[in-house]
Amino acid sequence: MADSSLQEYLCPNCGGPLEFNGEQQKMVCVYCESSFDMSEVKKNSGNDVSGEWTQSEGAKLEAGAEGVKEYTCDSCGAVMVCDGQLGATECPYCGNPAIMESVFTGMNLPDGIIPFANDKKVAQEAMENYYKGKKLLPPGFVNSNRLEEIKGVYVPFWLFDCDCNASGFYTATKERTFEENGSKFKETKEYAVSRIAKMRYEKVPADGAKEMRDEYMDSIEPFDYSKIIPYDPAYFSGYLASKYDETADDVKPRVNGRIKNTSEEKLRESVTGYDSVHADRVSVDIKQGKVTYCMLPVWMLTTRWNGNAYTFAMNGQTGKVTGDLPIDKGQCTKHFCITFAIAAVICFLVSYFLFSLSIGPAIGASAVISAIIAFIALSSAKSAMVSHVKTEAKHYFVDSAYKMLSSNDKHVRTRKEKIETPNS
Repeated sequence: MADSSLQEYLCPNCGGPLEFNGEQQKMVCVYCESSFDMSEVKKNSGNDVSGEWTQSEGAKLEAGAEGVKEYTCDSCGAVMVCDGQLGATECPYCGNPAIMESVFTGMNLPDGIIPFANDKKVAQEAMENYYKGKKLLPPGFVNSNRLEEIKGVYVPFWLFDCDCNASGFYTATKERTFEENGSKFKETKEYAVSRIAKMRYEKVPADGAKEMRDEYMDSIEPFDYSKIIPYDPAYFSGYLASKYDETADDVKPRVNGRIKNTSEEKLRESVTGYDSVHADRVSVDIKQGKVTYCMLPVWMLTTRWNGNAYTFAMNGQTGKVTGDLPIDKGQCTKHFCITFAIAAVICFLVSYFLFSLSIGPAIGASAVISAIIAFIALSSAKSAMVSHVKTEAKHYFVDSAYKMLSSNDKHVRTRKEKIETPNS
């Protein structure tokens, strides 16, 4: 089958990759066996996610609304609104104290809102607990935090619902070894495998604030969407609300990517019974895509250490916390050395007494193994200090809607290779 990196044409019938057949002088699909002249096939655009999203027109809170204040951060550009009883003293996104009060210019009202489920005191306690167990934190960092400055912010989110058909085309192999006339051979059977399945995703989220780093919002997922209620201005009382500055169209590519990655994984899970499987192409056709605009509750705190800003976010519904913490080089060295020492003692005792190695080899083996263990432990500790972008949509996949529409496994060819041995 053709190398997927060289494929440029797709089958007009099933969407599978085509390869040129010299005997027929045509492009042939190995999945459905259709053949085409070059003029009949279409170029692969490279976009494996297609479809349209629709969005309803929401209501607007008009400019000049009584009791509404607007603030703009001249550092990161965040625009926030709040009721007349709450003043903004610093930006919750970047910690900039130079927040300018401006004339309220109106905003789109959300289709729904999830109210805060925990108060400021709970948020502060959760933040303190987040610091615990982080062995690489610089000494004194926790005491320098200004937990009293934590702020509740309603962050704008676009939530994407869709049905989709996902199609996958794979090259799969089965292998076996056997002897024939005193020689050993390896047999490889190659298959063209295709899958088409119907899937559904509900409320795949993407925040609509440029100033909010995606990895922060991704890391505090998921929210309990069963708690979404119609918008009511009373829920904004005492909190900031961020205006969205990214439209649904702006964030759509990231959502499409998450849907594609999970769809690809679900299809791949259905290709079983082979020794190797290579995905040639997976495409997702989104149908009946719908977008809603909601405000989700987030507690935010920005603090500074050695001249750098560190922002933390907490899910205002579930209490899940994330953020990027400073990493102290001295603590890294200490953590590595302690882990290495403990692992070295254990490895030496196992090597010397259990495997009966002499002292020299036991020390050498212990040193290598312990260094590897210490490096892995340090890498794991560093990973726990930062937030991570999500590239899948597993939380939003509807299991009950999954249906396999087409499943085809076709044997293409068999290769036999002689296995050379030292004596042959």
